Amino acid sequence: MMPETISPRVYKLLKNIDLENVTNAQVTSVGDPISIEELNREECLRLIIVNVARLSVKQEWNGLLG
Repeated sequence: MMPETISPRVYKLLKNIDLENVTNAQVTSVGDPISIEELNREECLRLIIVNVARLSVKQEWNGLLG
């Protein structure tokens, strides 16, 4: 198992933006070149975490089924 490292893409590209100011378009553009492959699995998970946090902060989160 590899040690946990700082995200090479997701966190670095979004680190200077407050969650309440992150837009869906920004999340989409950061994730655009990420394909679901074993090497990018961690990046996809980080992108999902950032998006859920963004939705929660903006009070747009309706739950998984909402």
